[in-house]
Amino acid sequence: MSSRQKTSRKPKAAIDAAKKADKQAQQPPAYDILKNVGRAVAVLLIAGIASPVSQLNLTPVYGSIPASLHHQRTMTFTAVTALIARKGLKRYVSANLAEYIAVVAYWAPVIQFLLFPYSAQLTVEYGPLIIESLTYFPLLFLSMYAAADLLETIDMSRFNIPSSVSDVAVPTASYFTVSTIAKIGGAIIPNYIGTSIYFTRIGFQMLLASSSAFLTPSRVILFAFPAILHTLWANPHHPSDHGFQLANSTLLATQNYTLLARQESITGYISVMENSADNAFRLLRCDHSLLGGEWLVTPEAYAKGQRQRESIFAVFVLLEAVRLIEPLPSTPVVDDSKKSVLNIGLGIGTAPNAMIAHGINTTIVELDPVVHHYATKYFGLSPLHTAVIDDAVSYVAAKSVSAPGSFHYIIHDVFTGGAEPVSLFTTEFMQGLYDLLTLDGSVAINYAGDITLGSTKLVLNTIHAIFPACRLYRDQPAEEGHKPGDPDFINMVVFCVKQKRKITFRQPAESEYLGSIARQNFLWPKDKMEVKYKYTKGAKTMARKDVGELERFHKEGAVSHWRIMRTVLPAGVWEMW
Repeated sequence: MSSRQKTSRKPKAAIDAAKKADKQAQQPPAYDILKNVGRAVAVLLIAGIASPVSQLNLTPVYGSIPASLHHQRTMTFTAVTALIARKGLKRYVSANLAEYIAVVAYWAPVIQFLLFPYSAQLTVEYGPLIIESLTYFPLLFLSMYAAADLLETIDMSRFNIPSSVSDVAVPTASYFTVSTIAKIGGAIIPNYIGTSIYFTRIGFQMLLASSSAFLTPSRVILFAFPAILHTLWANPHHPSDHGFQLANSTLLATQNYTLLARQESITGYISVMENSADNAFRLLRCDHSLLGGEWLVTPEAYAKGQRQRESIFAVFVLLEAVRLIEPLPSTPVVDDSKKSVLNIGLGIGTAPNAMIAHGINTTIVELDPVVHHYATKYFGLSPLHTAVIDDAVSYVAAKSVSAPGSFHYIIHDVFTGGAEPVSLFTTEFMQGLYDLLTLDGSVAINYAGDITLGSTKLVLNTIHAIFPACRLYRDQPAEEGHKPGDPDFINMVVFCVKQKRKITFRQPAESEYLGSIARQNFLWPKDKMEVKYKYTKGAKTMARKDVGELERFHKEGAVSHWRIMRTVLPAGVWEMW
């Protein structure tokens, strides 16, 4: 190497070293770096928690599954767009976009309130996407943008990390943080929702907005004051006494409904409503679904012969027919007072009340304490039962091992909102029910779905794979003109026994109707209501590890269910939650 080449390299090395030293000198001190990292993490944390909170605010109007149809994909698209477009936008927009996160968050409840009345026009498929495009996704965009700005202050070359790596790693870590927090929040928040006015759907929105305002104080928060005032004083969804009165006055004036009680709880938004028309009735609601309802004894109803509250839905009466399954001739006759029944899923308590009235020792397993409270207070659930407020999966798993053969009857009724808790329809759970039954015991399983869909067939196959003999009945006749193979979303009850034999139902005695007109009409399963289902041994079933397959089918069922619910109650009732 020549001396000329040596001297030409020294200045270049010196220049590079000087540039590196100058760049490091321009870096903020370590405290400021930690501060910026902390703020970036806090911004991403708020954006992550806001994801399940946004979904929760949509579920009373759209249901949990329709609300989530486009959520995850659009969330990813928004985050990636924010990171890609950031450098191009920096020359046109303010450097302090983080200041506007709180403003967007405060306006979210107002925008939702204004758009919910148009839920039918926006449609179940795209309504949630449109609403979140004006509420959550702008918040996510600003959060990703702001976090990237804060993290840009860190010179990764200090840690010997090439810029090509840091340019990819930092955005990826940012989105991973938001996505992970969203999933964790979605699992944790339902356990606390409803425990405080702050831990409610709108309460969480206001908490997140206030946290953003505290994190990045700015005078631009003045733009949020109208939204704050509207949420506190004019939004009927706010979980305050004033919000309750607003919702009630609107429902009564526009829909002729009265809201008796409402509470956000572990399974969703629970409310009790009453219609004050001539054919008055009372309903128990969970999100965009109904857990049960009763016709009230009005003067008009009394004149027609009604002497007690009657179930609106035939399926809850049909479940009681589990008592009418005839035993084998060799089976000793056991008096009802010496029998026991396990009721999984409470609703308003129609079937459990009947079992208690017949003197049967009744155990009710219900996950949601609010459902149990409202069933007792507003629908006359008898106190003469054993209440287990717990997850049915863990209860059945433990009980089937510690006390097999404990129950003569089991009633399985857990459907809500266009989807069922899939873990309660697995082979493991059905095996647990099988083990809990006495040798001559029987089970009645309520399932709502389209008999032509793969999801329904998967559930029915799973039931038939465990129980050797079953019969299936719908609660209402098929619509006129319905052809085999056409879509047919129905409420059905599957009756099964432990022994391979023909299932027959005895005719109930007059006293077994308990003075109820609904039981006289719907208690005894009619041959014309039977659905013939052919189970092929070895057909696809659903174990615990396969629940994802049923969850994929839920989209079709939930959308169909949403449309059906909009024919049961006016749109305004669903929207004025």
